Amino acid sequence: MPHIDFASILSSALTPITLISGVGLLAMSSRYAQACDRVRENLRQQGRSPDFDPGIEERLILNYHRAELLRKAILFVVLSAASSGLLVLASTLEGMFGVDLLIAKHVLLLCCVGLIVISTVFFALEVTTSLKALALRKEQESAIRRRRFTN
Repeated sequence: MPHIDFASILSSALTPITLISGVGLLAMSSRYAQACDRVRENLRQQGRSPDFDPGIEERLILNYHRAELLRKAILFVVLSAASSGLLVLASTLEGMFGVDLLIAKHVLLLCCVGLIVISTVFFALEVTTSLKALALRKEQESAIRRRRFTN
C-alpha cells in the first residue's frame, strides 16, 4: 500500500470542509427561520379561518416538513464542523505529544466529509419540498383569482 501523507490530505480537505460547513450553516439557518415563520403564519391563518381550509392544512404540513428537513441538515453540518474541530485537536495533540493518532484522524476526516454529504441530501430534500409548497401556493392563488373573476 503506498504511503499517503495525511498532512497533505488534511490541508487540502479541511479548509473546504470548514468553509462548506460555515456557509451551509448560515444558509440553512436562514431557510430554517423562514420555514418556521411560514408554519407560524399558516397556524395563524388556520386559527382565523372559521371553516377548515385544506389548502392551509397542506401548506402547514409542507412547511413543517421543510423545517424538519432543515433541522436535520443543520444538525449534520454542525456535527461535521465538530468533527473538523476534533480533527484539528487530534493533529495538535499528535504534534505536541508525539502520539500516533493517524487512524483517528482518518476516521474524523471521513466523518467530516460524510456528514456534509448527508447534510446536503437533507438540504436538497428541503429545496424539493419548498418547490412543492410554492407550486401549491401558486395553484391556490390561481383558483382564488378564477373564483373572483367568475363572480
